[in-house]
Amino acid sequence: MVGCTSVDTRPPKELMALQVVFTISAEPGQEATDFSKADLDQMTDPKDVKVQLAVQDILRLHNLRKIAEWPIKRLGLQAVVAEIGKKTKLTDLISVLSRDERVETVESVKTYKLHTYNDPYFDLQNTVNNDDIEHIHTLATGKGVVVGVVDTGVDRDHPELRDRVIYSHNFVSHDQIRFDQDEHGTTVAGIIASTANNDLGIVGVAPDVKLMAFKACWHDTLTQAATCDSVSLMKALMAVLKQQPDILNLSLSGPSDPLIESLLKAASDQGIVLVSARDEKRRNSFPASMTEVIGVGTPLGISQAASVPVSASGLSGTTDGPYGVLAPGTDILTTTPGATYAFRTGSSLASAYVSGIAALMKERQPALTGRQIELHLRNTSRVIIDTMPVIDMCAALRRNDELCPGNSMAQITDE
Repeated sequence: MVGCTSVDTRPPKELMALQVVFTISAEPGQEATDFSKADLDQMTDPKDVKVQLAVQDILRLHNLRKIAEWPIKRLGLQAVVAEIGKKTKLTDLISVLSRDERVETVESVKTYKLHTYNDPYFDLQNTVNNDDIEHIHTLATGKGVVVGVVDTGVDRDHPELRDRVIYSHNFVSHDQIRFDQDEHGTTVAGIIASTANNDLGIVGVAPDVKLMAFKACWHDTLTQAATCDSVSLMKALMAVLKQQPDILNLSLSGPSDPLIESLLKAASDQGIVLVSARDEKRRNSFPASMTEVIGVGTPLGISQAASVPVSASGLSGTTDGPYGVLAPGTDILTTTPGATYAFRTGSSLASAYVSGIAALMKERQPALTGRQIELHLRNTSRVIIDTMPVIDMCAALRRNDELCPGNSMAQITDE
């Protein structure tokens, strides 16, 4: 007989409100193993038994139903996602679990928003992007560099992208059907890597890069707003550590999370350059606020955020001030699903723009670290609106004997 399974049809927001993520140590030097369906009687390693007994005891003690379990080998942890009872208060449970000596970390399942688009026809839409792409691509095109995109899915059959994507995986358990129809990830990928000289639409910032698409986010079927959760982000970042792209773009923001922070630090330790969009309504935007991450905003976004003071600190190469770098993000033409194009606006696009520039820089100097790239971008920025530093692509790429055409500040700036 063939068994049947029931599918939980509750909306993701309702499910996440009842879920908690906790980790326990997998013992120093031990590689944690996923025993979500393991039979304890068949285990021969006492360490495996100890880990699973601890997990089962915690679940039983707090009346939790296990949803998923997986190893985080790099951190030496075993992660467990569990659902609480309807009569249990999530904050109380987290407080109790945090006092359990066996529990390393415990957090609610958080949501992260992708920086989707506002009106593309703001008055300042044409004030930032005067880069000469054709000239810049005589210096570098991103050849030999791999950029990872943690986002929604990407239209892998889009004529601008079909030859660019070398890896793709869906980490959103409740949205396994959609991938190529997702818009947000497609727009981000198009800015970074759209193919040049193919008699079609647009040219990407780094048209010869290869892309890795890690789907950790999904579009709401009614509003089309794009959302991620901390569990899918963790799983995607674990895959990032394994696949090891040169650069990782995260056009998203949300509440800080210790496990996500640890995974991003591990990625940085591996030499992966991390780039993230900033929430321009918040001074401290996670993960863009991490020192390991190049945080990216837009000049228009900064001017709209009256509560966030703007200074010229970005020109000094220091890390004070609310923004890492500023980049074009207003009225940008990019790819959309189904071999189409559209103008979009937002710091998501600015983040993708910087990821593309980082790829160009890595092609010319493969040993560059994320920190070095950020400082160089800040030091070669130009001031165009009330001392706001905006990146100058040509200035960032040129060497001492190279000039930039047009009105780029790089023509008169001596590095």
